[in-house]
Amino acid sequence: MDIPLFEKIDGGLQCLLCPHFCSLSNGQVGKCSARFNNGSAIVHMNLGAISSLAVEPIEKKPFKHFLEGTKTLTVGGYGCNLDCVYCENHKISQVSPPQKSKVIDPVDLVAIAVEKHCQSITMSYNEPILSYEYLLDLAENCFTHELDFILKTNAFVNKDPWEEICLRTFAMNIDWKGDGRSFKDVTRVDDYVLKDRIKTAFDHGVHIEISLPLYYLDYDLEEQINIAGEFLSSIDESIPCHVLRISPSHDCEDFIYTQKDLDISQKILSKYMKNVYTVI
Repeated sequence: MDIPLFEKIDGGLQCLLCPHFCSLSNGQVGKCSARFNNGSAIVHMNLGAISSLAVEPIEKKPFKHFLEGTKTLTVGGYGCNLDCVYCENHKISQVSPPQKSKVIDPVDLVAIAVEKHCQSITMSYNEPILSYEYLLDLAENCFTHELDFILKTNAFVNKDPWEEICLRTFAMNIDWKGDGRSFKDVTRVDDYVLKDRIKTAFDHGVHIEISLPLYYLDYDLEEQINIAGEFLSSIDESIPCHVLRISPSHDCEDFIYTQKDLDISQKILSKYMKNVYTVI
C-alpha cells in the first residue's frame, strides 16, 4: 500500500512521516536534517547515503533471542528526528547527509551481506525510518534473498508508515528513552508515541527487544525503570530487555555511572520481565 508521506499546505508541503509534521517551504529541511521539500515532494536529501557499514555479531545490536550466534551486516545513514542530549552518534545523527557521501544500492548491500555470510541486514547508527523509501526497498531485497531485515530504531514515526515498516521487518531493537516528561527532556521533542509503536510492532508479530540506556537528569532513575517494566510486562513479560551503560557525548559528557546503577536497574526490571541483560 502506498502511504502518503506529505501533503500540500499553504506556503509549502507538510511531512507526514513522523510526529513532527514539519511544514516546509521549497528547499527547506525538516527537523530530522534528512528530508526536505524539493519543490514538488518531501524526499530524502540523499537517499541511500551511507555513513557506516560493518559486519557484526547480532548480539551487538543488541539481540539475545534472535538469530543468536550469527552475523549481521549493519548499515547506517545520516540524520535523526530526535535530539537526545547524550547521543553517542551525534556526528552522523545530527547532521544532514553530505552530498558527496557514498550511496549504496540495496541490491549491492544484499550482495555484500551474502558475500560476508551474514544472515541478516540491520539498519542502525542513526534513525533508519528517515530513509523510509530506501528501507522498504532494502527489506524487499532481503526477503528475495532469504535474509532477515532488522531495525534498531527510536520508533518515533507516524502510525501508517510504521504499520508498513512492521509488515516488512523481522526484528526490531527499540530504544526506551523514558516516559512522559523524562522522554521529552532527554529527546527534546514534545510528542510521545513510543508505547503505542511498541505494542503495534508486537501485535504484527515482529520480534522485539528493548534497549534501556541509563542516564540522569532531574528525575528518579528507579521510578523510570519501574514505569518501563510495568508497561513492557503488560505486553509480554518475556520481551528481552537490555540495560545499557552508555558513554554520553553531544550535550551531556559528564554523566557518571557505577556498577551499582546497573545492578539496581537490572534488579528492578527483573521484577517485571523474564529476560533482562546488562550491556556495558
